[in-house]
Amino acid sequence: MKSFKEAARIILEKSDSPLHYREITKRAIDEGLIDSDGKTPWATMNAQLAMDIKNKGEGSIFERSDPGHFILRQKVTQTKTVTAKTRIVKHTVNKNLTTKQKGDIAEARVAELITLYGDEGLSCYRPISDDEGIDIIVKRRGKLDVVYVQVKSTYGYKDRGFVSAVKEKTIVNKERMLIVFVYFDLSEGDLFDQVFCVPAPDFLKLTYNDAKKDGNRVFTVGLNNPDRSKYAEFMIEKRELANKIIELMDKL
Repeated sequence: MKSFKEAARIILEKSDSPLHYREITKRAIDEGLIDSDGKTPWATMNAQLAMDIKNKGEGSIFERSDPGHFILRQKVTQTKTVTAKTRIVKHTVNKNLTTKQKGDIAEARVAELITLYGDEGLSCYRPISDDEGIDIIVKRRGKLDVVYVQVKSTYGYKDRGFVSAVKEKTIVNKERMLIVFVYFDLSEGDLFDQVFCVPAPDFLKLTYNDAKKDGNRVFTVGLNNPDRSKYAEFMIEKRELANKIIELMDKL
């Protein structure tokens, strides 16, 4: 069996146009290049290609053309192995930045992603008060379909990972409530390419044994292999967040 990245290279060499990571995974499985035993092989494929681009920059043989779509870089030969990594530049961050300000920045970025991308129009509304754990109300345009989003953010450079505590009292055990975990990469000045969109019931089940005495549920995922975490099936490329929300709306 091939590695996921090697399988992707083989599949993309045969394609004249970019392919979605789900299609790359399907073709790789059909050709017997990778195993299909995993629960979410497409999530592993997406994560490994995204991490390769993230770590190697222009040295990666892969390039993202559109959200979730990958293509081989034209100037990289089939036999060339590139190991160069992007240098981490630690720009100075405002030391007076408060936790609330960080949360507001992350929530605004998530609202932008939901509004900008997606196959259908979604509108985002910010509650006057978020005391109930609702940061964004997402509505499908022209309909009364809504979901309630709580955004949990982690700030750091590439040497850290997702680490968020969610207060149990703010979690409503309903499919209509989604918890979106994002990592704000200070070296890039933007959200990490992968985010996690977890329905509240699933999050409560996955963190049942992680309940803390102070009433918090803790979400922890490393940046190196996010596709290997117990939350892997909820990991998506950040610009696919709107489509994921639409998919969840359709199931309600």
